[in-house]
Amino acid sequence: MKKILFFLTIIGSVIFLTVSCGDDGLDLEKLRAEELEKLDAFIEANGITVDPTNSGMYYIEHERGTGDTIKPGDQVKIFYTGMFIDSTIFDGTTPYEPFEFVVGSSDVISGMSEGLTYMTQGGKATFIIPSNLAYGATNNTSLGIPRFSTLIFDVEVYKHYKFSDTQNESQDE
Repeated sequence: MKKILFFLTIIGSVIFLTVSCGDDGLDLEKLRAEELEKLDAFIEANGITVDPTNSGMYYIEHERGTGDTIKPGDQVKIFYTGMFIDSTIFDGTTPYEPFEFVVGSSDVISGMSEGLTYMTQGGKATFIIPSNLAYGATNNTSLGIPRFSTLIFDVEVYKHYKFSDTQNESQDE
């Protein structure tokens, strides 16, 4: 009886460790390398000639907006479509309901905030964001984004409120 309990305890421990350390069986470096290969192939296949930023994202401007450049801490309202590198859409706004947030906040991935800092109100651009500026090695189950996914966003800045504007608005209220 003691041998059976001992054996069951060992089996239970192995199962617990396997389940709790689920990523141990994955070769994360290999997954990241595969992502970068797919990104390089996408860039080449689509004739993208812009250089990546220092962080590794690609910013492709389609239409220049007007006004001041967006800065971290500024509030924006944007329209966007988010898709995977195979063009499958995973998220987006409706034509009548822009997404509003503070640039640089935890409301969006860092690649989105970075891309917006190149834009002005009315501007349109595409951001190609490698996983290190998105969700990295983490699965985003709420949006169905697998680990090491390069994300592409078509973005239009609908409204831009400079940080000083939002401060003045709150002081006037």
